[in-house]
Amino acid sequence: MNFVCLNGKLFRADQSLFTAENRSFKYGDGIFETIKVYNGKMPFAELHFERLFSGLQMLNIQPLFTEAVLVESIVDLCQKNGCEKLGRVRLAAYREENNSGSFVIEANPLSEKTNHWNEKGFMIDLYPYARKSSDAFANLKSANFLPYVLAERYAKLNALDDCIVLNCDNHVSDASKANIFLIKSGEVFTPALHQGCVNGVMRRFLIDGMKTLNLKIHQQQVSEEDLLKAEEIFLTNAIYGMQWVSSFRGKNYNHLLSFRIYQQLLSSIYC
Repeated sequence: MNFVCLNGKLFRADQSLFTAENRSFKYGDGIFETIKVYNGKMPFAELHFERLFSGLQMLNIQPLFTEAVLVESIVDLCQKNGCEKLGRVRLAAYREENNSGSFVIEANPLSEKTNHWNEKGFMIDLYPYARKSSDAFANLKSANFLPYVLAERYAKLNALDDCIVLNCDNHVSDASKANIFLIKSGEVFTPALHQGCVNGVMRRFLIDGMKTLNLKIHQQQVSEEDLLKAEEIFLTNAIYGMQWVSSFRGKNYNHLLSFRIYQQLLSSIYC
């Protein structure tokens, strides 16, 4: 039987945790982190908790918990659910009526394939029915996640691996489950934060890492035309790391430099 954690206490996963008055349920008034656990540890914990607490500060939610409490709760829950060797944790923090912050943690096992490069490239397309704002809150992993939820559903209904979400200027923001990078002439490009993309943990890690590899990284506006002119495209998130894209709108891509980046920056982390 699986368990969840509410404010440091364990409950059966089939128990009710809150009422219909919950502000995250009613208004999307909260944020969340998706964290990979490997051998009882969180490889990118510092980046996750920095983003979480800075997001709570931006939303003016006063957390009654500390990073140490969250770490202890995550470890305990993963052990209880038998996924401390390889697991996916979803940590959600939300506003109570008195403006204090509460948290809920879920933890489930992950497939071993999440530790490896995807041999089969992804097929992706644009999600046509929503545009994401590029305002001050766009970079948060907000509980207001509807455009991404619908983009993911659109991908499944159309036999795609993921869909790209555009911003209000019809430029690329990110994908439904990942940040997006493209490679052209040996240089790497990704939408800048002011383009509305989520400030992804893996995005930050790889940008810093690629600089150590002496690769030129450009954070800027990215158009559909830029994607079609690219030689390689890859997606990034905290669970899978990097996943290469093989096709977009009839254009096929290779993964020569993408795979080298993966080997040099990520392949040793989950060995």
